[in-house]
Amino acid sequence: MKVSVSQFKSTADISVNLKTSIEHIKQAAAEGSRVIGFPEASMVAFESSRDELRAYAESSSTWFLEGIAEAAVAHCIDVFTGVYEPSGEERSSNVFVHVNSKGEIAGRYEKVHLYDAFSFQESAKNRHAPQKPDHGEVYVAQVDGIKFGILNCYDLRFPEIARIAVDKGADVLVYGAGWIAGSLKELHWETLLRARAIENTCFVLAPCQPPPESVGMSMILDPSGLLLAGVAEKQGVCSASIDLDRLREVREVLPCLQHRRYRIASA
Repeated sequence: MKVSVSQFKSTADISVNLKTSIEHIKQAAAEGSRVIGFPEASMVAFESSRDELRAYAESSSTWFLEGIAEAAVAHCIDVFTGVYEPSGEERSSNVFVHVNSKGEIAGRYEKVHLYDAFSFQESAKNRHAPQKPDHGEVYVAQVDGIKFGILNCYDLRFPEIARIAVDKGADVLVYGAGWIAGSLKELHWETLLRARAIENTCFVLAPCQPPPESVGMSMILDPSGLLLAGVAEKQGVCSASIDLDRLREVREVLPCLQHRRYRIASA
């Protein structure tokens, strides 16, 4: 299967962000991709205030997703995109939505780990996703027989949630991000993405927003941690082929998932 990741900076103008998203969907489909992953907060700029995000979530998330759905149908591609949705309280929900190639909302993942670090306070604007029995809050999508665990930015620093997605059958981990730039943050981003690929012997798709606000460096990784494709600093789309035979090959040579002595339990 051919897959793509998008790298672009979302703005306060949701119509502009939708236009860019549709352009990237069209480009990915032209390259033969069946899936495209977008950055966190593709709908609207993540630096918006709490009240702005709540207003955007209430007024614009529906029509933004309708536009994504129309493009998904037109180009026969599944889309994972980052939006803000109403939560029923003053803080909004930071959500990844899976829109399938039929234009249907196939699933959602609400962010579990909020970025209250490096002087940023995401929990002041967004709510933590409620945890559910049997880790039901972790969403694994299926597209043409390949399973994608959908995760969000700061989740990357918590290997337990990646392992839960893999335990649910994920062949690919998708980390949509607005990985905020800062001291050594590029190093953290790349190192942790490679670690998640290697320790879980799975593919990784990592769409990120670009500099200067975020680190950029969107990438697609092989289960051995090898870089298959990437976008460094500018806006763009990169694509690569992923193959379950390659996944099986890596897991046969390195059966670390079979060698585990511990399992993840709910906190």
